[in-house]
Amino acid sequence: MRGFLQGVTQVEKRFWLLVVAVGLIAGLGAVVLLKVLRFTQQLFWRNGGEEFLAGVAAAPTWRRVLIPILGGALVTLVSLLVGRPLRGHGTAGIIESIWVKEGWLSLPRAVLRGLVSILAVGLGAPLGREGALLSTGAASGSALSRTLRLGPGQARLLVACGASAGMASAYNVPIGAALFGLEVLLGSFALEMFGPIVVSCVVATLVSRLLIADHPSYVIPHYALTHPRELALAIALGLVMGVASAIYVRGINALSDLLDRAAGWLSAFLPLVGMTVVGVVAVWLPQLMGNGYDAVNAALLGHVPLQMLLILPLAKLVLTSLCAGAGVPGGLFTPSLFFGALLGGAFGVLAGHAIPGTAPSGAYALLGMGAVLAGTTHASVSAVLIIFELTGDYPLVLPLMLSTVVAAAVSRRLEPESLYTSVLNRRNVRMPATVPQWLRHEGARALLMPVHQRVSPSAPFQEVVAMLLELPAGEDLYVTDDQGRYRGALVLDALKGHLPDHSLLQATIAEDILDTRVSPITPDLSLAEVARRFSETALERLPVVDSDYRLLGTISKRDVLKQGTF
Repeated sequence: MRGFLQGVTQVEKRFWLLVVAVGLIAGLGAVVLLKVLRFTQQLFWRNGGEEFLAGVAAAPTWRRVLIPILGGALVTLVSLLVGRPLRGHGTAGIIESIWVKEGWLSLPRAVLRGLVSILAVGLGAPLGREGALLSTGAASGSALSRTLRLGPGQARLLVACGASAGMASAYNVPIGAALFGLEVLLGSFALEMFGPIVVSCVVATLVSRLLIADHPSYVIPHYALTHPRELALAIALGLVMGVASAIYVRGINALSDLLDRAAGWLSAFLPLVGMTVVGVVAVWLPQLMGNGYDAVNAALLGHVPLQMLLILPLAKLVLTSLCAGAGVPGGLFTPSLFFGALLGGAFGVLAGHAIPGTAPSGAYALLGMGAVLAGTTHASVSAVLIIFELTGDYPLVLPLMLSTVVAAAVSRRLEPESLYTSVLNRRNVRMPATVPQWLRHEGARALLMPVHQRVSPSAPFQEVVAMLLELPAGEDLYVTDDQGRYRGALVLDALKGHLPDHSLLQATIAEDILDTRVSPITPDLSLAEVARRFSETALERLPVVDSDYRLLGTISKRDVLKQGTF
């Protein structure tokens, strides 16, 4: 351990301390915001936590209408005071910050927006609480990176750590949140990025478990779908949920586009209009208010009748789209779970009528949650683990994997953009398809190191050997002509077994033994391409040349991996 720590630079040590700090801040922020949510629910609905729906259902009609209107008035007032709308669910903004803005987010705006979002959800907005927690966690990472003047790569990763930690603490899902950060926010499962995100999520989850609760968000019976016909039904469910996911994404975007065209003076009052509609609808359908935890839990237990399983998800989609497009801040993650759970429960009820003896509808409600989550985010891996951690029901992992993969594939075919990238596309922000954008933009020039030892093609063999033996481990000797143009490399291990006849060693020169197979790279080559070149060779360094083939320096494999990490 001592040797390992001695090999870690001060910059790396500082970054890892920041990773822990971001997890701690995100965890504490989540605790504060969730306590504000519960206090708001108890204050206005005389109930809170898991009994929120009971409080809403017991409230008289005037309270069901008036309290959401109060929430809309709050959002409108704050929007007018700050001079800009608070719209958006936050996750798309975090992705934009990571990929386009070098990790820049405003911490004061994120805190204000998060607090307003939590209050709005507590007052009945049909959105998710996670939006506030992700935004504040991400913004804390951005603020720390700016304060300590971190590089763009470190800043971006720290923002992803904060957002993932916020999700982990919100739902007690450290594994799923870490993979969500990699799959959705960073768009890469690079091992070098995995460590920091995991550390932040673990720290945030520990804080949440100590100060809030340590159990799965949904406590349900242990379902098992092991019969081949049930696995076939899981695939069929994936097909249905894939179509539903595409409808969900398009519905959110269509209503947002429609409301975006509202007159400028009216746009500030759209949150009030949207929450008024929520209050009126809640007179008949109180299950639609808030983040919908109680309705989802009832569907997982199989306690929701078929009629409501069909009506509620469609009504939730309309109200969620209306509020999100109107400018009420909040998350779309939890509403998608509501949408998927109830549609999945309806599928289970219908499957039970058609094929007697199948698993209870609650099992298909759980599969529906994961399938819609994967279909809307296009992130199958994190969807499986998030649902598993939310429920703790391991026996359903196999059918869950099938339904999520099928749903993601179908949804992607029908709607190429995910719930988050579609928002960015409307802002004309284009996302690359594979590796992180900063890994493409950072050229090899940024990691260029000078060459202190080089030889001419006519250097005698004895001089070459002496210089090779004096080089540090992992470094090679490069042959250049009088104009400094690269001719080849001298690699000590490659010389073994390839030397000329011993009687000719006195007449051997560097040009006779140089290795021309060591192809140089150019300084403008992307680090992604440099990483690919290193994957094709055992060398620790590659030479870098300009357009005239003059040797500029070298780039090391270790430096490329560090850049990918930070």
